Amino acid sequence: VFLMEAYMARRLGLMAVVVGALCVIGCGEEPAVTLSYVRPAQFEVPANVKRVAVATLDDNSSQRSGGDWGVIAADKLVGELDKANREFKRFELVDHRNLKEILQRQDIHIMTSNEAADAGKLANVHAMIYGTVSVMASDETVVKTVPDIINRGLKQKEYVKRHCLVTVNLTMDDVETARTLRTFTVSKEMDSDKDSASALSAIGFSSDNPPPVSQTVNGLIDQCVSEFVAQISPHRVEFVQKLQKGKSNAVKTGNKLAAAGDHKEALDMYLEALQIKPNDDGAAFNAGVMQEALGNLDAAQELYTRAFRLKQKDEYVQARQRVRNAD
Repeated sequence: VFLMEAYMARRLGLMAVVVGALCVIGCGEEPAVTLSYVRPAQFEVPANVKRVAVATLDDNSSQRSGGDWGVIAADKLVGELDKANREFKRFELVDHRNLKEILQRQDIHIMTSNEAADAGKLANVHAMIYGTVSVMASDETVVKTVPDIINRGLKQKEYVKRHCLVTVNLTMDDVETARTLRTFTVSKEMDSDKDSASALSAIGFSSDNPPPVSQTVNGLIDQCVSEFVAQISPHRVEFVQKLQKGKSNAVKTGNKLAAAGDHKEALDMYLEALQIKPNDDGAAFNAGVMQEALGNLDAAQELYTRAFRLKQKDEYVQARQRVRNAD
């Protein structure tokens, strides 16, 4: 018994040290900056393709709790395209609800380019977008062992383990030629046991108080749809990025400038900090954020890579992947 009590005291004492360290680290919270920049379409749709219609996607899901994902995904795609069009005026969208009625009256089910051309002629558009969506989702209640601070021991606690996989396949066909302009397949996965805390937080998931499965699936469909819109339309990239603390006063100054929106001056301070301490991963990362804000994606990628090589943080590799996808 004495040995067990001594073991638990050491374990809880170590936990107290860790918690205390986290409090110290968290006291100097660094600012988060909102970055926004315009990116061109990743694929050049012919300039004469202006009028576009989106057909309801086929729902190939094994389970459909939460609604018809084909309808939901099409609605989200129309919404994202409309948002881009209000700023960039690239396409003219035809109301896909009216399109659905037309297709039902004519008994047309779009599965091929020829069928898409027939539907597009009825809708008087230059291009048709159609495809499929597949959703797999599961929740499992499991038990984990966690520290019991009050009773100075361990206790069992239930939590929800969730896994979701969304796959969206989209095709954009030229109505006049019945030629496929673009095909795009994207999958987004959420695994509450494997994903980072920041990734789970981004879609509003907490294992202790999980949202409905439909909310998680909707978030993943949003990500899929956004990636497709980035393929065919100019688009604005917006995100909130927390800056790193760094290892010198130059980084602190840079963070103040970045929070005030002075991205170029902040970048100069971060580069100065790297000259002072070349192994400062925080300075390298923050410099990458500023390069990204200024639209210099190649330079941003190099700095994110440098930061990751210095310290293997999730946010470093996620930022690098973000600029790779945008380039």
